[in-house]
Amino acid sequence: MRNIMKSAAALTAMLASVPAVAGWEPTKPVEIVVAAGAGGASDQMARMMQAAIQKNNLMKQPIVVSLKGGASGAEALMYMKSSEGDPNKVLIAYSLIYMLPLSAKIPFNWRELTPVSVVALDQFVLWDNASGPKSVKEFVEAAKAASSPFKMGGTGSKREDHVLTVFVEQKTGAKFSYLPYKSGGEAATQLV
Repeated sequence: MRNIMKSAAALTAMLASVPAVAGWEPTKPVEIVVAAGAGGASDQMARMMQAAIQKNNLMKQPIVVSLKGGASGAEALMYMKSSEGDPNKVLIAYSLIYMLPLSAKIPFNWRELTPVSVVALDQFVLWDNASGPKSVKEFVEAAKAASSPFKMGGTGSKREDHVLTVFVEQKTGAKFSYLPYKSGGEAATQLV
């Protein structure tokens, strides 16, 4: 959480300096497009940025957060592509901008966007129900011993969480059934 707060503060400072440096100021609401569903890390980051910018009056225009996580984030990428030339829209994304066009074959290339800043580095953590295995070793052993594939959930299909699940399968011989969710927050609720 501390890293997220530092990242939000850095982004806020960066956004505050952009109008002064570039002489540009938004003339309509600024839309932060999130390529995932509600409650995940991307949504939380966007809302923290929104709150910090509005609380400190860093822009005259309001900031709106739009969740466009449909089709594992393809909805957000195509929305941004259709908004070419609109400086009032920014995308909160992660490696999906590289991976999704390859796996889903959507007509999008990451070079169609201009990277502005890295605002956070996300950790991949293996979470389990409190009554389940307590270590990665125990988790893999339990998955291998199970009569049916263990369920593994993550954000979207054919994205980082899914790729990591396949990687763990290949490296350990354990079998998993991957369940895609709209956000990390939605996946986390399934652990209880």
